[in-house]
Amino acid sequence: MEFLYIFILCIAVSTDGFITGIAYGFKGIILPLRSLFIVSIITASSAAVAMYLAFKIGQFIAVNLAITTGAVLLIILGGINLLREIISNNIYLYHNLTQNYSSEPSSSIGKLLVNIITEPETADIDHSKSISAWEAIFLGLALGLDNMIAIFAASLIGQLPYYTPILMGVIQLVLIATGGFLSSRIVTETLKQPFSYLFGIILICVGLWRLL
Repeated sequence: MEFLYIFILCIAVSTDGFITGIAYGFKGIILPLRSLFIVSIITASSAAVAMYLAFKIGQFIAVNLAITTGAVLLIILGGINLLREIISNNIYLYHNLTQNYSSEPSSSIGKLLVNIITEPETADIDHSKSISAWEAIFLGLALGLDNMIAIFAASLIGQLPYYTPILMGVIQLVLIATGGFLSSRIVTETLKQPFSYLFGIILICVGLWRLL
């Protein structure tokens, strides 16, 4: 039962990776194996850091308060992601009518990460149609932002097993690769949007489940 919970949680927080793979498939952007491993390692590292921080903070607050805080954080994060996806999908439709993606590089790392979260193809900074190792670092950081918050919240609810970061990294790798594979064979542009809402919906459900 514990492994099933961890597995579902990892799938939920890695949904953005699946959407990224689909987006790259549609845009013809290649994510080499080396870059894929870099993203996976950053994902695992982010999860490990989040678990450690939650463990340390959890030592100073009551168990019931930690559980409630973690559950509420999951619900809030899920709601924010649902809202973000609704907005970003509308923005994506607008960009499709004007251009594939911006030809100007972002002026700051923070802005770049935000752009990658909403439009994964902007990680291809040099427009080479291939994600290099250094571009994969930014992609990994962008995907890791939501992952860290979700894992932190889940760790407050209850200590996660030590294998969680490894499982996170593996699932992220598999989902990105699967998204890229399916985009050219099964998943259409129309079907892509419903998948993007899964992350928020699952997090809200997990948060409510732990809160009740």
